[in-house]
Amino acid sequence: MLLILSSLFLVAYAYKPLSNSFLQTISSGGSDFDPNNGTLLSPILKPRALGSVGHSAVQHHFVNFFSTELPRWKLKWYNSTSILPNGTEVAIENLVFEREPPWTKEGQANWLTLAAHYDSKTVPEGYIGATDGAVPCAILMHAAKSIDQYVTQMHDEMAALGEGGTVEMDMGVKILLLDGKESFDEGEPALYGSKLVMRIIEAIIY
Repeated sequence: MLLILSSLFLVAYAYKPLSNSFLQTISSGGSDFDPNNGTLLSPILKPRALGSVGHSAVQHHFVNFFSTELPRWKLKWYNSTSILPNGTEVAIENLVFEREPPWTKEGQANWLTLAAHYDSKTVPEGYIGATDGAVPCAILMHAAKSIDQYVTQMHDEMAALGEGGTVEMDMGVKILLLDGKESFDEGEPALYGSKLVMRIIEAIIY
């Protein structure tokens, strides 16, 4: 697993077929993905359009999961507002969970970044969006839980060997749960949350 993590951080590969032996090493998630009572997925399977009660409940689910199950992950909020086509102002609330070596300075880590959006459509009314947001978010939560102990082991071994201290060596994982992807009508996706994150990244780079 440590070798797999290292390859993910350090090397970029083109798409290629995955062998059966590799696929068998991937954790299935089991009951966590049960749509009725799975601890990761079922709390997300509800209408969660911007500003709704379901939207707030899903945010709480994310925060509660990381704070109780993965307390070494840091939470950052990237919030803003956007104006809908009808002139209504809405809050855009992106959640970013990060796990990096404990010795790194802010922004120093070499990030593996995984992202999904969590909001759902307003049209048609009551839209849940199981595959369009809910399942991808649950998968990222499961991925974080699955690799956490190996990331801890990797960081401990690096500290024992006196390694680290450079961007190339200091490897971290960042999970973005993005808001405001869906439009408020039947038009093109709004991408409010991802546009906000891109503006922040551009400001850091330039």
